[in-house]
Amino acid sequence: MIRLGVCTGIENAEIAKNAGFDYIELNCANVAQMTEADFSAYLAKVQASPIPAESMNCMLPGGFVLCSAQGTGGEIKEYLATAFDRAAQLGIRVIVFGSGGARRVPDGMTQEEAYDYLEAYLKLAAPMAAAKGIRIAIEPLRAAECNILNYVEEAQMLAARVADPAVGALADMYHMAEGQDSMDRLDNGIGVIHTHIACPGSRAWPQEGDAGLAMYRDFFDHLKNAGYEGRVSIEGGTSDIAADAPGAFRALDALR
Repeated sequence: MIRLGVCTGIENAEIAKNAGFDYIELNCANVAQMTEADFSAYLAKVQASPIPAESMNCMLPGGFVLCSAQGTGGEIKEYLATAFDRAAQLGIRVIVFGSGGARRVPDGMTQEEAYDYLEAYLKLAAPMAAAKGIRIAIEPLRAAECNILNYVEEAQMLAARVADPAVGALADMYHMAEGQDSMDRLDNGIGVIHTHIACPGSRAWPQEGDAGLAMYRDFFDHLKNAGYEGRVSIEGGTSDIAADAPGAFRALDALR
């Protein structure tokens, strides 16, 4: 069965658990950049959480420039070694490669040159992730957030170029709606290893009977038809997680 989770901080784990969610999704860049003392305290909190942390988003901080020699350089290797080691200690199984700022194509570079750099980066990261039991999910982002990898088909294509079982594609329903991406890309299930969801337009947490209901149902139907049994994480905005979490869970639980 599809597992339901939320992208949130560890401080909200109990709220998510009480609402019915299966797991939480944490921020990789924040964890990777903690001091050793801060990470030790954070690890204790995650280990005491009432529900597990199973995935992470924001693989890289925006200061990295992947479409350059830096994308496979020593600084990246050192960062990834720390990130994957800490993620494994936290129990993480999937890390989302969104990181629109880090993967942005610099002015004057062609898309094909950029894809070569991103492929090289992922070929560096994949075995490091696999050694820790972690997979990398390439997240398509809407064009307003990044100038490359905007559609599920492109994430699938890049994963195929990397050709490593530790790397797959992500389908984010909000970004798919923004880019008018076809849900048909989910039908064959090619390489889709993780998913995100939020209300189209507002990017709010899904709720029963909201404007995105038909699209939520379509999204889940395509995933289930493809035999997908992974995770669906809410990645959206809420001003009151305690108020929104129960309705969000009911809305998605009815569809999985």
